[in-house]
Amino acid sequence: MASCECGVCLEQYDNCERRPRCLSCGHTLCSACVAAALSRNTDGLVCPFCRLPHASPATAPEDIPINFTVASLLGDAIRTTSTPRAQALLAEIKLEACDLTATHLSACNTFIARLQDFQRRVSETRKIQEMQFTALQTLVQQHRRVLDDLVQVDTHLRDVLERGLEQRNVLEAAQARINACASLLEVTTAHEEGRGRVSSLVEWRKEAQQLLQSQVVVAAKQLERVSGVALHSVIEHNMAEVSAAMHDEGSHTRRLIREVARRSQVLGSGVWGVSDSEGRPRCACLTLTAQRVYMAALQEGRPPHYSHTIPYEDVRGLVDETCQRLFLEFSWEGQVRGRVCIRLLNVAARARQFLLLCSGEQGPSYRNTRLLEVEGRGQPGERVWGGDYQNNDGSGGVALPGLTRGPLHSHSVIAGLVAGFCYGDEHHKPAHFVIYTKDSPVVYEECPLGRVEEGLEVVRAAAALSDPTAATISNCGIIVSI
Repeated sequence: MASCECGVCLEQYDNCERRPRCLSCGHTLCSACVAAALSRNTDGLVCPFCRLPHASPATAPEDIPINFTVASLLGDAIRTTSTPRAQALLAEIKLEACDLTATHLSACNTFIARLQDFQRRVSETRKIQEMQFTALQTLVQQHRRVLDDLVQVDTHLRDVLERGLEQRNVLEAAQARINACASLLEVTTAHEEGRGRVSSLVEWRKEAQQLLQSQVVVAAKQLERVSGVALHSVIEHNMAEVSAAMHDEGSHTRRLIREVARRSQVLGSGVWGVSDSEGRPRCACLTLTAQRVYMAALQEGRPPHYSHTIPYEDVRGLVDETCQRLFLEFSWEGQVRGRVCIRLLNVAARARQFLLLCSGEQGPSYRNTRLLEVEGRGQPGERVWGGDYQNNDGSGGVALPGLTRGPLHSHSVIAGLVAGFCYGDEHHKPAHFVIYTKDSPVVYEECPLGRVEEGLEVVRAAAALSDPTAATISNCGIIVSI
């Protein structure tokens, strides 16, 4: 219970020398006892009850906050002239109020202590971050200097090499003339002409020798080793933490992809699906957007350095075979214009081939193929034509091994319909496809493959180009929902 007397000197609090003052620990002393405690402890004020140091510096009692609750109760006691019973009731209420205030004060002091501890940890972490930032800045500056040197040397090298090729051509021509000489005079004349070129050739050789002795590549390799160790360490640490978390919580590929994509942002590195079947390394770039993974067509080789990787088969296994979605990325004039998302309508052989040429799983893909033409421009049933993965001019596009056109199906022509080439013999350009940009109520398509769900405006913009062959499918692949 709270008291109206100082717990040290047992004197009644007042508004002068015995004014109640509250320490940061929550205990209350009178001004006289605070002054005595300050005179005894040169290192700071310590609570005589709990031995905790006062949180803020204090050199005089006035530096300690007044416990206004107790002071107010004292004022009420002085003014009260009621009966002993009323005074007892008043004292009880005051004590309850003091207890409540003390409880809140104690909680406040607890949070202040925790905040002060957190402030200390923030300060220490900040210092470490500043040190690391300075070190990384120095490393980046070194990389920038080395990169600038490499660019300068590369430019100089191109010039010297070009002049060297010219020198070689001149010398080869001179040698041919000497070999063709039929008289001593002709040989002497050709030889004298060669003497005139000696000085420029000697200067070029000196310049070439200086270039070959340049230490810029050595410096770059040394810096590359230092940075490479750090970058590889970050990637290995990220993947180890992800693997440990997945092991503890149970394997969940969708969560794994999201977590790897999140951690890859630390380095600004890419995420790749990797495949190494039969000793043939291949990889596919993964792009995470909202709840979708756009997995680009497989390409030969391994992913770039400092990439986060996931087995391709794990990602591919997330595809819903009953609702397969693909994407085509359109570009022209050196810019990516957007993605076209397509949902397959069936699992027929031709649709299967379209999927394989989007994913590149059998080798070839639609990546870097151009549009071939626009049929019925501006008319109902307008459509863009593409898909020559072989010759890129409309003359190629044979079926993938083991795949044929398959049975035909009638489908009304609507904007966004994707269809296969269904004319001619069974093996004639079956990899070609069309995308309709306008409805045609009176026409039916016999080889429907899929329908555009997003990005039809990109196809229409490509169809509006004066030269549709300027538009290319810069990328393609499979969409995986996660």
